[in-house]
Amino acid sequence: MDEIGKELRAVVADPPPTRIDVDGLIRAEGRRRRQRTWVWSGTGAAAAAAAVLGVPALVVGGGAPWPAPAGLPSAFPSPEVSLCAGVSPKPSGPQPPLQSYGTVRVRPTEPPVDGVSRLTGALREALRDRLPAGVRVESAQPGCTEPQFQFHPSYREYEAGGWLRQGEHRGLLLLQLRPTARDQMPPSCEHAVNPQDCTVVGHPDGTATVRSTLPGEPGQRQLTVLVLRPDGTAVLGVTNNFQDGPEGSTTTAPEPLLTMDQLDELARSPGLTLYP
Repeated sequence: MDEIGKELRAVVADPPPTRIDVDGLIRAEGRRRRQRTWVWSGTGAAAAAAAVLGVPALVVGGGAPWPAPAGLPSAFPSPEVSLCAGVSPKPSGPQPPLQSYGTVRVRPTEPPVDGVSRLTGALREALRDRLPAGVRVESAQPGCTEPQFQFHPSYREYEAGGWLRQGEHRGLLLLQLRPTARDQMPPSCEHAVNPQDCTVVGHPDGTATVRSTLPGEPGQRQLTVLVLRPDGTAVLGVTNNFQDGPEGSTTTAPEPLLTMDQLDELARSPGLTLYP
C-alpha cells in the first residue's frame, strides 16, 4: 500500500461512526496520482515540465543523434529560425539508457539540431496562425521570447513548453513529439490520461486524436490531446488553467485558454512530424 493509503488508514484506525469511504478515497487518490504521473513523467513530459521550470534537464541538439540523413528531400524545408541563446542546458546527472522499443517505420533520420530548428519554426508559425484572438504565448525558457523545441537525448523526444496569456489569465501549453511503437494499439481511450472522460476523433487524413479532460481542484481543468499520425509520429498536447507551486495548486484562469478543438488543431499542425 502506498504512503497516502497508510496515512488515511492511520487517521481512521479507531474512527468514530462515519460515512467516509476510506477505500474509495484511497482508490480515487491513487487514480489521480497515476494520471498526473502519466502526464508529467510517464510519457516523457517530465522533461518538458522541467524545461518550463528552468531545470537543466534537456539539451538542444545534444546526445547521441539518430542515424545520418538518408538524403531524402524534405516536405517541410526548414527556414532560418532564430533559436535562443543560453537554452542548451546539459544534463545534471547520468542519462537513463536509450529506449529500445521499435517504431512504425525506421527511426527518424533528421539530426536533432536540424529537428529542433525545423520543429521550432513549424510551432511558431502554427501559434501565429492558430491562437485565438487576444491570446499570446510566452516562452517559459529563460532568455527566450518565443517557445522553442528541445531534444531529450535519452528518449529521442522533442518537447516545447510555454505560457498562454490573455490579460491577467494564463495557462500552461506543452507539446511533445515522439515516435510511436511498432505494436501501438489502435487509437482508443486506453491511451487517455482520463479514460472516464475521453473521446477518439478520426480525421480525413488518417490521423486520430485521443482527447481527454482531467479535473483538478474545484474550477481547474487540464485538457490533453494525443495525436497519432499515420506516419508514426505521436504528438502530445497539454493545456490547463492552473499552476502547481510549493504551497499547492493555484487557479490561473476561469477556463483553459485553448478549447479542446483548438488544442487538437494546434497539435495536428502539418509541420509537427518526425518524418518530414
